[in-house]
Amino acid sequence: MSSEQRKAAIVKAALPLFARQGFARTTTKQLADAAHVSEALLYKHFPSKDSLYGAIQSYGCQGCDPGLRKLIALEPSTSTLVHIIYYVVRANIIGRSCQTMNPEVRHRMILNSCLEDGAFTRFLFKNRFSENMERIVQCMKVSAESGDLVPSPVSRENRLLFVHHLATMIATIQLPSEPVVDYGIPRDSLVEHAVWFALRGLGLSDAAIARHFRPKELAAFFVEEE
Repeated sequence: MSSEQRKAAIVKAALPLFARQGFARTTTKQLADAAHVSEALLYKHFPSKDSLYGAIQSYGCQGCDPGLRKLIALEPSTSTLVHIIYYVVRANIIGRSCQTMNPEVRHRMILNSCLEDGAFTRFLFKNRFSENMERIVQCMKVSAESGDLVPSPVSRENRLLFVHHLATMIATIQLPSEPVVDYGIPRDSLVEHAVWFALRGLGLSDAAIARHFRPKELAAFFVEEE
């Protein structure tokens, strides 16, 4: 293997360990064993466990995201807002076929990170969600001006954060082989119900939801992009 190939292989081998054990409980010996290399070779490519963890953070943000790119190209509107919320919920609960990190591993990394210093989750959030926050808020502003979004005592930013956290928590609850909560519906239906709930929480009127929330069309939009 070339140096870059070896580093990539170590990152991929380290991911499941960090996901299940967290940063603090994972030793360099365990990491070396998982990657089938010596600790000396591990340190040759990554001077410290922190540097390996940093590489994993960057790895988690890699990968094409054509659906997101297409969303960013849309003009701010109520329709665009509904597409974005559907994307956020679906990407968390079902995942995206183009992402580099397995959805289960990703959510376990997020959970363990929150139980420790939050570094991985903070990095992921900043590079995958918060950088698009301003554009989503603009969609909410346009929606409010058109009368589709009703006034709320909660800031637009926090309403969006609550949607993101809802989707993340639903995905986390589904992590065990026997989910913590059985919603009694298939995952596609779970996405639809969660999106409807999120749209109401954002403040979209019933009329606006009826006009713009068409699950089958939304699902086709993102499947085509993947």
